[in-house]
Amino acid sequence: MIASSNFLRVLMLPAFLGIASLATPVLNRDISSAVHSIQDMSTRSANTCADPSLSKTFFEGYDGLNTAHLMDLHYSLVNVDSVQASAPPLVIFQGAVFKAWPTQQPFTVPLFRLGAANNNDFVFMVGADAQTPPIVSGFGATGTPIIAWVYNTAVCGSVPLMSAVLAKQTDHYYTTDPDEHAGLLSLGWTDGGVVAFVLPLM
Repeated sequence: MIASSNFLRVLMLPAFLGIASLATPVLNRDISSAVHSIQDMSTRSANTCADPSLSKTFFEGYDGLNTAHLMDLHYSLVNVDSVQASAPPLVIFQGAVFKAWPTQQPFTVPLFRLGAANNNDFVFMVGADAQTPPIVSGFGATGTPIIAWVYNTAVCGSVPLMSAVLAKQTDHYYTTDPDEHAGLLSLGWTDGGVVAFVLPLM
């Protein structure tokens, strides 16, 4: 009986190791420049993916006053502009970027918005859980620090959310479009790496 149990463990170990390696983790949660390549775009079964029908579209806006890009749901960005006392609109819409979940879903992790002390830059990073924002020197959690729930691995048809950094303006830009990302790098921006994995717009 013991010999057959050990034999089964030997047979199952390679299968288990293969399953454990199906996901590609977000390798660098640091905001410094880094080059990443997504090697494994494995799929999960439907019962290990969040429900895509519950996902919402997230938009990017540009705050010209502070030279900062930020992402959120459309209504949230509209509200920022509307509650301004008498100033011109704070946020210039730059379009839809990705789909994700506004509330926690199975198999997802929180995407935090961290702001610089003077609000002139924002970085977006995944955290281990909703109670523990990532720690980044010079940045802290904002009023509503979790903007979305995303994947931290390339699974379930997700695509990388990439960051480009314009250091001289202390600005971070986010896109799922590899051509747009490469175009910014060709103009002198640096690669901020893969922030998270999100659902594509289409």
